[in-house]
Amino acid sequence: MINKANAIQTNGTHERQERYENSIIKLMRPVLKIRNTFSSDYEGNPVSGAVKVPVRNMDPEIKPYDVKNGVDLSQSATSYMTILVDNHDAINELIDGYESSAVPDNLVAQRLEAGAYARAKKLEANALSVLKSNSIPSTQEDCTASNVYANIVKDIAILAKKGVDKNRMFVAISYETETLLLTDEKYSNSSSQIGAELTRNGVVGRVNGVNVITEDLGENASGQAVEYIIYGVEWTQKVDSWKVGLAVNDLKDGKHVGASALQDRYVYKALILLATLQDPVNF
Repeated sequence: MINKANAIQTNGTHERQERYENSIIKLMRPVLKIRNTFSSDYEGNPVSGAVKVPVRNMDPEIKPYDVKNGVDLSQSATSYMTILVDNHDAINELIDGYESSAVPDNLVAQRLEAGAYARAKKLEANALSVLKSNSIPSTQEDCTASNVYANIVKDIAILAKKGVDKNRMFVAISYETETLLLTDEKYSNSSSQIGAELTRNGVVGRVNGVNVITEDLGENASGQAVEYIIYGVEWTQKVDSWKVGLAVNDLKDGKHVGASALQDRYVYKALILLATLQDPVNF
């Protein structure tokens, strides 16, 4: 994911630099709680600038079968939506006074850590933004300690009735909502049933069989705090077109001498496929 700062010497120095790459990956993964749950179900090469995502509006039609005449063919309902991959940004932070091979170990580690955290926050904020902007408000009352669990269960049922598998749903809750949920014994007991892999991916509990992740969900368009969002994985998409991995590089721009910079570059996209449900319900 990143280039190592300085090569390990034969005398055993700089050993901790061998751990930079794994450390950066582990740092980014917990931050990308929501985006890591998004699907990557697209066709085409995102480097071209666009991909096609399958949009399936209905299940196959089942008809009576006639032994003599068979059954008429029906048309598949699968269509494809063209998605432009148009989010494009970069980190380019000057580390003046050092060539990349001479940047002190502690400075390299600190800036790589900060850069990885900033990049993960940006990707996560993008995913959360498209999730909130394409959500329909819940009709349940505002959450309290006495009704929060029941509210989420009722809203899960709305999606389940539309055919969304609970194993393919997620509930993203705010930290305030988590505080309310922790007073509910059914929710508190669910945390002991979460496996190690789910825990590493940010899952903290379950409500009615649906995995729960915590996040600062911010406010909706009306300025009200978002308590929770329920969504189906099949109707979320993320596309990572290409990237230049985070690294400390020498500057060869004709202006700086003996300087380096922390740099990366990403082209990416996150979106919600509203066309897949006639009345999509996310909360």
